[in-house]
Amino acid sequence: ASTSLAWTERAPTSYELYADGLHIATAAYERGDPAQREERGANLDLGLEWREGVHRLRAGAFASRYANFIALLPTGEPDFEDEGEFFPVFAFRGVKARLWGLEFEAARRLVDGPQGRLDLDATLDLVRATNRSSGEPLPRIAPARLTLGLGWQHQGWSVRGEVRRSASQKRVPADDLPTDGHTLVNLSASRSIEFGGLEALAFLRIDNLSDELAFNAASIATVRVLSPLPGRSVSAGLRVAF
Repeated sequence: ASTSLAWTERAPTSYELYADGLHIATAAYERGDPAQREERGANLDLGLEWREGVHRLRAGAFASRYANFIALLPTGEPDFEDEGEFFPVFAFRGVKARLWGLEFEAARRLVDGPQGRLDLDATLDLVRATNRSSGEPLPRIAPARLTLGLGWQHQGWSVRGEVRRSASQKRVPADDLPTDGHTLVNLSASRSIEFGGLEALAFLRIDNLSDELAFNAASIATVRVLSPLPGRSVSAGLRVAF
C-alpha cells in the first residue's frame, strides 16, 4: 500500500504568457496573459498492489484540487478574420479546478510450460475534471480507456495482440463537442537472433488492424475532426546491438 500528498506549483510557459496570434497547427487565435500566475494545486495519491511471482494486481486513485489551473479556453469573442478565413479565439486563463481518477492494472500468466509462456494483462483508467470557476467540465480530457493484451513467448519468439477501447467522451463544456468512442486492435511479433557475437531483434507490427476511424478527445476542438488517429499501419525492422 502506498500514499502520497503533495503541493505543487508550475510556472507558466512562454506561450501561456505571451501568445498573441494565429496558431497554425490548431487553426485558432491564441492569446496568453503576461500577468498569468503560477499553476498551483494539492494532490493526493493512493495505491494498493499485490504480487505473487509474475502475477500482479494494482489499483490506484488520485484527487487534485487546483487553486489556479491554466487552461486554454474559448473567449466567446467574434472569430478572428485573416485573408477571408475565420478562426475562433482562445485564451490561456487560470481557473479553479478539481480532478480525480482511477487506475487499474492486472497481469496473470496463463501457461508456463514447454510450449512457452502465455500472459494476459489489462489496464483501465478513468479521469474526471471540473472547472470549479464555471461548474462545467474541463475541455480535452481523455475518456475512460481499457486495454486487454495477450502475449506468448517461446525460444526467442514473442507474439502479442491487444485491444484498446476508448469510451466516448460526452462530458465536455457547452462550447466543445463530444467525441465518439473507438476500438483499436494492434498485433506484433518479434524474434531474437544471435549471429557473429551480436544480438539482433527482427520485428513486425500492425497497428489499428481494422483501420478504424478514431479521434483523440484530448485534442483541441478546432482540429479534432481534421486530424484523426493514424489508420492501419505496418512496420517491420531489424535492430542490432553491438
